[in-house]
Amino acid sequence: MSRDARSKAKGISASSFLDLKAELAKKEEEFARNSASGKKPSKPEKKPTVWARKNKGVSSRAARDIELEAISKPTLDSARATLERKAKIYDKLRKGKSGGLSEKQFDTLLVDFDLKPPEWEDDEDDIDESLTVPHAPDDVNDPIIEYEDEFGRIRTARRSEIPRELLPGAPSEEVDEDEDIIIRNPVNHFPIYTPSADRIAEIEKMHAEENNPLGVHYDASSEVRAKGAGFYQFSGDEETRQRQMEELRAAREKTQQARQGQGAVDISVEGMVASGGENGSTGEGVGKGVEKRKREIEERRRKIEAKRRKLKGEPAVADDSTILTTLLSKGDDETAVFVAGAPEPERDMTSMTPDPFAVLESRQVTEKRWSRGKGKSRSDEADVFLASLENDILNRKKGK
Repeated sequence: MSRDARSKAKGISASSFLDLKAELAKKEEEFARNSASGKKPSKPEKKPTVWARKNKGVSSRAARDIELEAISKPTLDSARATLERKAKIYDKLRKGKSGGLSEKQFDTLLVDFDLKPPEWEDDEDDIDESLTVPHAPDDVNDPIIEYEDEFGRIRTARRSEIPRELLPGAPSEEVDEDEDIIIRNPVNHFPIYTPSADRIAEIEKMHAEENNPLGVHYDASSEVRAKGAGFYQFSGDEETRQRQMEELRAAREKTQQARQGQGAVDISVEGMVASGGENGSTGEGVGKGVEKRKREIEERRRKIEAKRRKLKGEPAVADDSTILTTLLSKGDDETAVFVAGAPEPERDMTSMTPDPFAVLESRQVTEKRWSRGKGKSRSDEADVFLASLENDILNRKKGK
């Protein structure tokens, strides 16, 4: 079997062998050339590790920082120029010059440039004190004398700087009778700040009564919040405010007169102050807790009374003590108003007829009770005792 047949049997052609041989020859020639020139073969670059890899967006952020620096450079230059200009003005002010400022601008400065600046000493600039020997002053009117201070120590100072009571030869025990009426000038001179005429006028205008009124009332525009339905904003002017209050007072009196003419009834609300008592006096406000307790006691008493009547087979009374029938005379007509929880007034029982619907309903309930219990009474002694006890307590309170 020939070589071509074996190659074809393996699936490799003769041209493939020739191409491989040519590629090997080419690589050998390139390697020989690099070896002769001393050049080392280049190795393929390795894939960078996670630690050597740059984060995403680093280059874009760096470019953005460069742009921002270029933009902010004029701003920094202008700020530097402003600071240098201020430094020159401060140097002039510290030297006692005006610095190009007006009197008003100088008054509003926060730094007192007239004060003596602190003097810093440097060890390198030491001066020989022997070169500057102090000499006695030639001032005859204010000599340097010795005196004894309040602690018994001997001191040396000028006569003008020594307190009056410590001067040598001064009477210490004698009492000056004219001490209270004599006004002595201060020993030392203290500079006094005198404001200008414009500043005085500005202060007087600031503290004037027109700018600071005495009668300041509530202003709703100063608060950002929702007001109630009955809120009324009065005017800031005192005369307009009084006129508005008079109009509201007149409207209230007119409403009260209209209600009295129509015979309107004011129903008491829990927790509110009553408009008047039985004798026309102003009633006192009752707490919510007291009203709730009274309502619970009345509700319990009513339930016990209804249960007692049902168990005994008695018909329910239509005009219960918790329902008040108030007859309001309005001309020839009479209107009945039922108010729950009100005390029962005295009335003529002969002239009043029971409600037929209430009587029929009570009879039906009684018949059901008797038919269900087969004629047996299921009265509870405890309920009867509590009902009687409750009635006794209420009767005692009414008797008082």
